[in-house]
Amino acid sequence: MTERIIIDFDDEKEKPKKANSDKKVPEKERIVIDLSEELNKIDIEHIEETYEDQILRQKVDCFYKGGSGLNNFYESSLNFPEGIEKGFSQSFRINLKDDFFNSVLFNNRYIILSSCTGHVYFTDRFTGYTEHKAHIKEQVFEKTGLVYSNCVYINSLRKIFRYGKTDEKNFDSQEIHETGEGVFIWSNLNRYKNLILFTDYDPSLQTAGLNLLNINNTENDGNEKITENFFRFEFKVSRYISDRICIAGKTAFILTDSKLLIFDIEKRTGVMTELNLKTDENSFLFYSGNRIYITTIDYELYYTDLPVNTGNFKTTGIKSNYINSIGGFGDNIFTGTMEGWKLFKSTGLKIYEFEDEYENRIESIGRNILVISKSNKIVFSNLNRFQEAEGYVISSDELNESEFINSAVISGNEIFILTRKGILESFTNDKLNIHI
Repeated sequence: MTERIIIDFDDEKEKPKKANSDKKVPEKERIVIDLSEELNKIDIEHIEETYEDQILRQKVDCFYKGGSGLNNFYESSLNFPEGIEKGFSQSFRINLKDDFFNSVLFNNRYIILSSCTGHVYFTDRFTGYTEHKAHIKEQVFEKTGLVYSNCVYINSLRKIFRYGKTDEKNFDSQEIHETGEGVFIWSNLNRYKNLILFTDYDPSLQTAGLNLLNINNTENDGNEKITENFFRFEFKVSRYISDRICIAGKTAFILTDSKLLIFDIEKRTGVMTELNLKTDENSFLFYSGNRIYITTIDYELYYTDLPVNTGNFKTTGIKSNYINSIGGFGDNIFTGTMEGWKLFKSTGLKIYEFEDEYENRIESIGRNILVISKSNKIVFSNLNRFQEAEGYVISSDELNESEFINSAVISGNEIFILTRKGILESFTNDKLNIHI
C-alpha cells in the first residue's frame, strides 16, 4: 500500500505546456498527504473479529432437542430485535427437493442434513451453498444424530457414520457401527462424555438394547471396525420403546412399556422401574432444573427430583387436552397445544398463554426467543415482551402444494428451518427497516 497521496493541479488553459515533461512539478502546484504515520497507528490486534470468524474457530456440539436432557433449550445470546427499525431477515433459502423426518444438525461451518432417501448434505451455514451431497446406498435416515466438537455422527436404520474432518472441508465418512440382522437403531443419538448412547430393537425377538459406543476407539488403519469399548444393556419390550434417551448427569432414562429404565452410564448398570403413570411411545421425557419430567397419555405433566430412586412421580398440576411439544429451562416450562402455547413455572403456575386458532409447536427455546411452528409458518416470539412476535410463511416452490416445518433450531445468532420436503432457510435478527 502506498504511504502518500499526491494531488497535482494542472490547468492547461492558463499555463503553457512544459517543454520537458520530466521537469519536477513545483510543490505549490501539488498537495502531498503523508499516510505513513496514520498507518503506523493501526493496531491489527484490535480489529474487531467478525461473527463468522468467531463461529469458525469454535468447537461446536449439537444435540437432538438442544441438549442431552432433550428440553429443547439452545444456549444462545440471540435477542429479539425490538423497535420498528429492526427485525428478522432471511439470510438464504434453498430447496433440496428431498424428504426429511429428522432434525437439523450444525457445526462450526455447516448445516448437516440426512434424508429418508439416503442423502447427506453439508450446506455452508453462512451462505447457503451446499458444498457436499452424497448418497449412501441402501440407507434410510429417519432419526437425528449429533455433533461433538465439530465431528458429525448420523444414524440410519442400521448404521452409524462419522464425518470427522468437515472443518477441513474433508467429507470422507467412516462407518463406525452396524446392527445385526433384523435389528434396527430405534432412537436418536445422545452423548455422555466420549460415549454415544442409542437404543436398538429386534421386533421378532421383542428385545431392545441400550448401547454405549466409545467414539475414541472407532478408528484404525484399515476398514475393520474396532468393537472394544462397546457395551449393550439388553431388556425385553412387549408394547413399545421410546425413541428418546434423556441424560441427566451420569444417568440415562428411557421409557418403555410404562416403565422407566434408569441406567448408570459410568457403572454400566440399569434398573427397570415401574411407573405410577400411564405412558406410551408419544410421551415426552426431558430433564430441566434438576428434575425429570414425563407426560402421560392424558397429557398431564409429572416430575421427580434427582436422583431418581423410584418410579413414583408427582404431578406438576400442568394438564392440557393435547400436548404436541414441550421443553424449558430453569423453572420455566413451555407447552405447545392445538390452540396456541403456554408458559408455566415448575410449580404449575401459568405465567402466560397465547391463544391461537392454529396448532402451535415448540421448536426451540432460547433465553430471549421462543421459536414456534404452525404447519408452514414460523414464528419468533419475544420472551422478554410476550406481546411481540414476528412470523414468516415458508412457501413451496410448487403450485397447489404446501410445506410443513419439520425442524427449527437456534445456533449463535442464526435460526435454521427445515421442511419435510427439503426447504432450508436461515434467519438472523439484523434486518434494518427503513420507513419513508
